[in-house]
Parts: sequence; C-alpha cells; structure tokens
Amino acid sequence: MTWQTHQLLAVLNLVICAGIAWACICRLNSEICKRYRWARVRYTVLLAGSFALGMEPALFGSWPTVGSVLFAGCVLAGLSINVVR
Repeated sequence: MTWQTHQLLAVLNLVICAGIAWACICRLNSEICKRYRWARVRYTVLLAGSFALGMEPALFGSWPTVGSVLFAGCVLAGLSINVVR
C-alpha cells in the first residue's frame, strides 16, 4: 500500500474508534451500567480496546489494516443497532 492509503486507513480507523468510544461513554452513563457491574466492565473494556485500536499508529508503531478497519466498523454498527432504550 502507498503512504496515502495508510494515512487514509488510519484516519478512518480513528474516526470509527472515536464513534465506538462515544457509544461506550454514553452506555456507561446509562441506568443499566449504574446498576450492573458486568455491563460497566464490558463497556469499559470495549472503550479501552477502541482507544488502543484508534491510536494504533502512535501507540504501537504499526498501521491499521483493511481488516481491522472493517472489524471496527462492524463493532460500531453492532453498537448502533443495539441502542439501549
């Protein structure tokens, strides 16, 4: 891949992971997470994972792949579909 492709994937990955982080923060503020510890643990771990994946070039010195960007997009889609009411 070219340098521009790596940068485009990195920016797209960061935006998707920021969406995942936003969804996790919103869910951590929900009534379910205030009541159940395992729900808090689940969304906290997902928040940490999205931060690590979004900051992959800075933290680990490697560029995100197409597969990791697609997987992050699927996770974001899953969070968007299963909105807590």
